[in-house]
Amino acid sequence: MDELSIVQPYVPRYRVPFFDGLADALHADGVRLRVIAGSPTGAQAERQDAASAPWLETVESRVLAVGRRHLSLTSSRKLWRGSDAVIVPYQGTSLDALSALLRRNDRKVGVWGHIASYTSPLNALDGAIERWQLRRADHVFAYMPSGAAFARRAGVTPDRITTTMNSIDSAELEREVAALTGTTARQKLRERGVPDGPYLAYVGGLDESKRISFLAHALDIVRERGSDVHVVVLGLGGQAGVLDRAASRGQVSMLGYGAAADKAAVLVGAEAVVNPGRVGLIAVDCLAARTPLITTDWPWHAPELEYLIEGEQVQITADDPLAFADAMIAASAGALEHPDTSWPPAPSIDGMVTNFRTGVRHMLAL
Repeated sequence: MDELSIVQPYVPRYRVPFFDGLADALHADGVRLRVIAGSPTGAQAERQDAASAPWLETVESRVLAVGRRHLSLTSSRKLWRGSDAVIVPYQGTSLDALSALLRRNDRKVGVWGHIASYTSPLNALDGAIERWQLRRADHVFAYMPSGAAFARRAGVTPDRITTTMNSIDSAELEREVAALTGTTARQKLRERGVPDGPYLAYVGGLDESKRISFLAHALDIVRERGSDVHVVVLGLGGQAGVLDRAASRGQVSMLGYGAAADKAAVLVGAEAVVNPGRVGLIAVDCLAARTPLITTDWPWHAPELEYLIEGEQVQITADDPLAFADAMIAASAGALEHPDTSWPPAPSIDGMVTNFRTGVRHMLAL
């Protein structure tokens, strides 16, 4: 049986259904899957969403901060050096990625990630290293079509590229949503201390990448304008305290970390989801729950924002707290239109597993 190791910086809980499905699918192809990941650090650890699973092997993370850059010095080579193939993070600052690509021997090496630079500006050195990674890899696994297009422009032939269509377990959320009515969802929130009345939702980590300070500023403006906008927040993170002032004024209900059932209860009755920065897989949640999203034209969103069509499933405001506050006030008043006919199906874990499996089979020539 061939052995494939996938190396990750860390594995959050939302990745467990994907790796469960991939392990089963690859086993049918005669491939044993191992997932090797660092332990969560910094903002990742503060989210308290690290996974545990039989296929997961954890190594100690070593991260060196150089100014605003973070170099991943985590080394897991001793765990995967005997594998027939390894897929490493597409990251110019990853020691594991550099080690795998420099010392391939007879091992197949793939890279997996955003591929294009979405969530932060890329300096010249990192960009040169990452383009080298693309050319050096046997196969490229891109989250979204725009990442695959970037790989092609960098010189990777289409037969060496797989678009995975990154997702979370949208089917589980859809089941939880279908099991609720507006009344039962509201009762669940009432039991958690959420007041009756219209509300907006924030779902996800509470850290700098999500621009929680921007959201707090917008809530200050909402209050100055005399609006009674209320936001239900489902998530944890190091910047949760940034919302303390709004919570003390009764503008925010902080519910902490939540599973799919909690997420469904929050999303079903929300007028909209608000996320001013780095929209990512929340786009899949919005499609699964048919809840529109309000965000900004900030340039560093993750590629999953591509799942939503502006003016249909997502409203994009100017990158300004005043504009964002206006959109929140309008949405809370029921002025954000989101007709049912505009909702495409949410991307699924099954689809992502199928796509990834196809890429692995191609890389291993199965």
